[in-house]
Amino acid sequence: MLSGRVLEGYGSSYTVLHRNVLFSCTLRGKFRRILDETHNPIAVGDRIKFTKLDEKSGVIEELLPRSNKISRPTKWGPLKERIIAANVDQIVAVVSTKEPSLKTGLIDRMLLVAEREYVRSVICINKIDLIKKEDIRTEIETYKNLRYCVHIVSAKTGEGVDELRNTLKGKFSVFLGQSGVGKSAVLNALQPGLNLKVREISEYSGKGKHTTSYVASVPCDFGGVIADTPGFRDFGLWGIEKEDAGGLFREFRRYAGKCKFSPCFHIHEPDCAVKDAYKRGAIAASRYENYVRIYESFDEKDSTFM
Repeated sequence: MLSGRVLEGYGSSYTVLHRNVLFSCTLRGKFRRILDETHNPIAVGDRIKFTKLDEKSGVIEELLPRSNKISRPTKWGPLKERIIAANVDQIVAVVSTKEPSLKTGLIDRMLLVAEREYVRSVICINKIDLIKKEDIRTEIETYKNLRYCVHIVSAKTGEGVDELRNTLKGKFSVFLGQSGVGKSAVLNALQPGLNLKVREISEYSGKGKHTTSYVASVPCDFGGVIADTPGFRDFGLWGIEKEDAGGLFREFRRYAGKCKFSPCFHIHEPDCAVKDAYKRGAIAASRYENYVRIYESFDEKDSTFM
């Protein structure tokens, strides 16, 4: 058998890269029983073993162990895990200054998923050309103070693109972003012609899919691989329990051990060190308030928050 990495998957067809050669692969039947548990048993970024059928096609026989995975719940039908990508080096949470406006609640949801999987997070704020940087200085400093990597860019003018490109070199980076934030524009500023490359990979399997409706990864000229994902309206959480959400806010950890009660969920409990830190300004108001909304959203049928 040959080894490879999944660049793109749609339905039962997968594009696999093996030693710089692309193969259109299908799944061995044994994977279908996994469909009861997950929407897609194989995801972009997966390392697999496959049997070569001819010079262009093969059958995936084995899924190799994953180091991590980035998942969301399915939006329609039975609730299942939808794996966005696996074996990720970092996520890039793309937001915009305007049209749509910057939403820290959405940023924090994406960061939670990365924290759970011990994946590095990069925050990319696009459309800086539409406002003054001082208008979002508080948001920028909040995340920089937490040691998150923050890039301020304009896909339109090219501001900040070179610095972001340096952060992506040699990494497998998954771009996540709400519809309308300009994610595709950022990607094409980073790698001119990226959309064309995505289309070439997707058309290799003969499916002719629309480039914004599925996940595809592309090796970039500057070194590294970018996985482009569909834009979303909200970001549902998968695999995170209500009781664990607080521990995924990295600034909470230094105070949580000092709370009177254990476990403490940092909302209604008395003598809560996390709440005390928030009240005296040691924890940013936006972060604590986003945590409360996320915590409460677990009691709602649709636990998505923007």
